[in-house]
Amino acid sequence: MKFRLHSPEVPLGGPGEKLLGPGFIRYPASDRGIFLSGDEALSQTKLPRGLAIEICGGHGELAARFASAHPECKVIGTDLYVPEYPENRKWLQELPNLSYQKASAFDLAFLQNGSADLIWGQAALHHLAHAPGDLCREALRVLKPGGRLIFIFEPLGHNWLVAAIRAIRMSAREEGDESNLYISQFKKMAEEFSSCEVQVFNLLGYPMKALSDRWAGLAAWVQKVDGWAFRHFPGLLVYGANCNVVLTK
Repeated sequence: MKFRLHSPEVPLGGPGEKLLGPGFIRYPASDRGIFLSGDEALSQTKLPRGLAIEICGGHGELAARFASAHPECKVIGTDLYVPEYPENRKWLQELPNLSYQKASAFDLAFLQNGSADLIWGQAALHHLAHAPGDLCREALRVLKPGGRLIFIFEPLGHNWLVAAIRAIRMSAREEGDESNLYISQFKKMAEEFSSCEVQVFNLLGYPMKALSDRWAGLAAWVQKVDGWAFRHFPGLLVYGANCNVVLTK
């Protein structure tokens, strides 16, 4: 198992930015880099006539955007319910390669062994961290050799300041199923995979969100400072606030 912990250069103008599409402007300025890198990882997965599964997809918008960007690929958005909003009906009419399925991330029984090229979740893993072994076993059953399990925009918990800020926010919002994640968890999850890449973001970016989210220029400058610090002082990587995780079977 190869394990890589790093802070990537934010890819501008690539397939990740195309996948974000019009939704790009809705992401906080300080977090756009992590979404761009995460969506770049999704788009780099080889999917000719393949099958891609979103877990914990909620409203289903990301599954629809992915289906639009990859018309040759069958895309299934899953959650504990099937979304039935006007937008979903519109997307299903426009995108014949898109469907939605009620399913738990721990039980994808509607899928055959080795049938999927990609499984991904956005802001999902920290809701499933109580049983990462079960999650990985089901993903490994479903994925083809070389298939990828990708998690985008997840919270790292090594930074005490970030953890304290999150604890205050979670307490105020009464969010009972939120949890931080740790490098040791990723290494444990990665044991049965051929490789694991953890992309780290937001060192100064997280405590400065209140300011940098208001000004895109400031957010871009803070992201550059974070990238410089991570590259020159790799010991700081564990103290980033957010990460993407890319596991390859």
